Formats: sequence, structure tokens, C-alpha cells
Amino acid sequence: MNSLSPLQIVPLHIAQIIVNHVTESSSVVSSGVLVNSKEYRGLLKPLLWVCSNFRAITYPLYFCQAKLELSSTSNDVKYLQVDSLGLGYPSHHLAQEITINVSDRAVYSGEALKLLSQEPYDGCAFPLARTLTFAIVTDEDEGGDDMTSLAIAAATISAFVQRVKRMAPVVTKIGVRPSGFARPHYVPGHLFSILVSQLFQLASSVEYVSYFDSHIPVVLQLDSIRNLSHIRYAFESSVDQLIQLARLNAPTLQSLTIESELDIDVSGLLRGADGNYVTYPRLLSLKLWDLGTHVAPQRLTFKGGVPFPSLRVLRLWLSHSLEDDTFFRGNALTLESLEIRLGDSIIQAIHRHNVFTPGSHPKLQHVGVEYLDGIQPDCLTTIAEAIEFELSIGPKATVRDIGCLPSSMVMATFISSLGNHTCIQVLTLPHLSPVLWDVITLIKALPLLSDLHTMSPRIGSMPAGITHDDLPSFMISTFAPM
Repeated sequence: MNSLSPLQIVPLHIAQIIVNHVTESSSVVSSGVLVNSKEYRGLLKPLLWVCSNFRAITYPLYFCQAKLELSSTSNDVKYLQVDSLGLGYPSHHLAQEITINVSDRAVYSGEALKLLSQEPYDGCAFPLARTLTFAIVTDEDEGGDDMTSLAIAAATISAFVQRVKRMAPVVTKIGVRPSGFARPHYVPGHLFSILVSQLFQLASSVEYVSYFDSHIPVVLQLDSIRNLSHIRYAFESSVDQLIQLARLNAPTLQSLTIESELDIDVSGLLRGADGNYVTYPRLLSLKLWDLGTHVAPQRLTFKGGVPFPSLRVLRLWLSHSLEDDTFFRGNALTLESLEIRLGDSIIQAIHRHNVFTPGSHPKLQHVGVEYLDGIQPDCLTTIAEAIEFELSIGPKATVRDIGCLPSSMVMATFISSLGNHTCIQVLTLPHLSPVLWDVITLIKALPLLSDLHTMSPRIGSMPAGITHDDLPSFMISTFAPM
């Protein structure tokens, strides 16, 4: 490849096919071992020299990420270089994603800013980077009441954030998470809150992964964080701040994800501090997930309103049930994916408000259902009734997670209920360990099925007149898991 004339140009679409083939070939399992990234890069390297079209496709695969090390113990700034490839020039300007490992002490003291301002890094820029992640090492708790020192540190934080903004001027997504070296029981203080708040002002999409051992939430400067389109919070001990942030950005918000250790008060999303109802006109994705223990249903009071008129993706994976159809109002024609944990109250609300009727959700293609504590609700008295209810949610869905099949004893009931649901292409039965014959029968009932996910299946016994020898060998030897 190196001998090709630089005047030869391979058409872009052909170059893309060749690169796709190389990358797909390098990701397959060979003798049970995945090809490592070094070999993957080795396969791509010769393509850099073929022509400009190959370089345009291959460069992002090579240089999409850059990493900077800024800590209280480091003496330099390190970013992705390509000297080891023999290109002879730095490649950081090609990076599309940046990760900055930095200690809080280095930011507060100004050491991180000093490192970024030193030659030859003063002119370091990432003009193509859209994603910027801060992995923060927590060296120490903030202490003391010296207002002068706090003011100086706050000014230093502002200067650091502005330097980052100049370095990556087109960043649209900011993430803050603990470094792998984060100190246990870290308490985020005033300066840490200033740092996170100012970083969040740089982008329209923000993500915050909490310090897992801390039960004190970060306090954001909410009024300064506006016009967000995407918010994700993970494992924060209190989500009150996030809910306030979501309400303040309701007019522009397109996706909201909350992953909490405790109960999520969903009613807080719908009513502002002034008592007025809040509508999210552009919200396309809403995912609420918690590990709380409160199982009493939450009663919503958004009567007659349509808070999420444009919703396409809805995940209500809550530790409690709801008594209202609020989340389903006005989005029957837009909803494409639904994952929900059900209890008696929400099932009764769905029936009471006729949420799912034939033809009501024409775009709903993915439906996943689970039950509170894994227990079938009392209002669904039989397995057959539960199966019928689950299949009534988006009857034309091609991807389904069925939560009401606790054992292979009910497979026959499930299969007999599939008459009008032959469109299923991907099926997950998370609590079921089926026997092989049931799987074969299921595949026959679903002619379009391409993926089946279950617990570890069993060969089991065959019906009369059928033996293992009558089955293709691959069904026995490579069955677990399908």
C-alpha cells in the first residue's frame, strides 16, 4: 500500500467499505481471544498512506480521543500524539473526545491552569472536540472559613474553566465523574460546586456521576445553567437539585436521565416551586431509574395537562408505582420505546384511562415490562391475564422484554398467546430458563425472530417421538445462551 502513487484517489464509498471490512475483521474473536487495540491500529495504519479519502475515514478512528493528565503530582500535560506511528506531527487537533484527569487540589491552587499555560501547551487546541469529560481526583475536603482564600480559589476556578473553553471551543457535552482514585467519603464542598456549575455552563449537554460514598449532594448554581438540551445524573444521593435544573431548562430539554440510589419524587418534575405546572415541549427521552425501597404509589396532580407531548423514549424503572397516566398523555403518536416497572396502581390507571388501545401507538416498537419486587401484581390474577396485558402494550412492537414468565411451565400459555404478535424480532425472557423444545416451538411461532435472550436454557426432555438425534447439532452444542 505504501508504494501507491499519491495521485491515485480511491473513491470515498469504496474506501469506506474497505475500512469497514478491516475494522469488522479486527473485532472478531479469534481462538476465543479478542484482537487487541494495538493489532487493530496496526491494521488501519497502512491505509493512512493510500490517499486522502482513506485518511479522512481512518484519522477519526485513530485519533478520536485525547487524554490530558493534570494532577497535583504530575509535572506535564500529556495529550494523544502520533509520533509512535512515524507521522512526525501531533494529532491532538483531530480529537473529537477529550478526557481530563485532574485533581481538585490542582484546580483550586492554580497548578492545573499553570500547566495548561506552559509552553508548548499554551497553543494546544481541540477544534473538533464535542465531548469533554472530567475525571476528578479528590485529594482533600475543603476546609477553613477564610473568605479571602475561598475568593482567590473561586477566581482560579473561573480562569481554569475559561482556559478549557478556549482549548475546546465547540464542545457541546460536558461530563463530570469521579476518578478511579477518588477518595472514599469525599464531601463535595463550595469550591467543588463552583467548578461543576461553571463547567456545566460550557455545554448544552451535561452529565454528572456522583461520588458514590458521599451522601452529601453537590449544590449547583442553578440560575447560571440554562438552555440545556441533555441532562444525566447517576447515583447522586439526592436528585432534588437535578429536578430543579430540569424544570429550569424545560423549554429546551430534549433528554433527561436520572439514576438514583433513593426514591425519585416524579411529581417534582411536573410542578414548579411557584405551584405552576411545568411542560417539556421538546423532551424526546425520559429515563427514571432508582434503587429506593418505598413501594407506596405516588399520586400525580397534573390533571388534564400534557407535560411530555413529544416523548419518544420512556423508561419508568421506579421502586414505586404510579396512580396516574400523566406520562402517557399526548404522546401516543410519538412514543417509540417503553420500559416500565409495573404495580397494581399503574396497571389500574392504564386500564382506567384506556392508555393502550388497538392502533393507539403506531410507532411503539420496543416494549419492556417488569414488576415491582419481581412479583406479579394482584390485579393480574393469572399468568394468561398477565401475558395478555403485556402483549396489549404496543401490539405491533418488534422488540419485547416479557417480565411475567417465571418458569418454563407457562411457556405453552405464552406461545399460544402469540397469534397476532408474529412481528416480534427480538425477545427477552429475563426470568425464564426454557427447555430446548420450548425454544424450537417459540421460534416456529415467531418467523421473524432474530434474537432470543433468556436465562441459561436447558436441553430438557423432548416430546414423544422426538430425540436429541433428530435435532441439528448446533442447537445442542451452542444453545446457551442464544
